[in-house]
Amino acid sequence: MLKEVKQYLRIEEDWTEEDQLITGMIEAGKIFIKQSTGKVFNEQNDLHKLCLSLYVSHNYENRDTYTLDKHKDLSFSLANMLTLIKYGSDIDEDQPDD
Repeated sequence: MLKEVKQYLRIEEDWTEEDQLITGMIEAGKIFIKQSTGKVFNEQNDLHKLCLSLYVSHNYENRDTYTLDKHKDLSFSLANMLTLIKYGSDIDEDQPDD
């Protein structure tokens, strides 16, 4: 997931100075998704990956200052994705069965 999240953040893959920070945010995001939806993060699900990337991006870009306005900017998009994850199927119906 680190490679995908770094692409989402537009960080060069060979720039590793903040890999530990980003990895920690990824793990926190997985916990956030689980606690918010009751569902374990699924690395094969594009909605889960987008939700995680949005969570990490928001926290990475706003790690120095936290305000309620910044929180509100994130909450609408993220809340919608979390709702879809929570009430959606665990099976991606567009994917063929293995």
